Amino acid sequence: MLKPSDFIITNFSELAQGQTALCVGVRPYKDYKDGIAGDIGGYSYDIVLPFRKYEHISMKVPGSALINPELFSTPNAVVPIEQIQGFSARWYKTANMTDYSLSCKASGFTISKEAKA
Repeated sequence: MLKPSDFIITNFSELAQGQTALCVGVRPYKDYKDGIAGDIGGYSYDIVLPFRKYEHISMKVPGSALINPELFSTPNAVVPIEQIQGFSARWYKTANMTDYSLSCKASGFTISKEAKA
């Protein structure tokens, strides 16, 4: 039987119903090996999708921060982003096993010169 977790979404534009998104937060994530936290593996970006009624998703990008996390210490800071590269998303069951959530990864993105969303 097919489950939502069997499908991988690779087209960010189809998921977002647009080419741009709004980054509203960033935080580091750690790599885990055998259940033990290691070094910082990259950064997780809190993304808002304007064309999806401002739905929120988190998107992990390995490597150095593409947006300075300190920028979000300012209230209501928003950074428009576009050209999301290497996007991949998969549905997974939440801890209570009653609902699904979306796990998103990308290899990079570009900060928009102007807000197009």
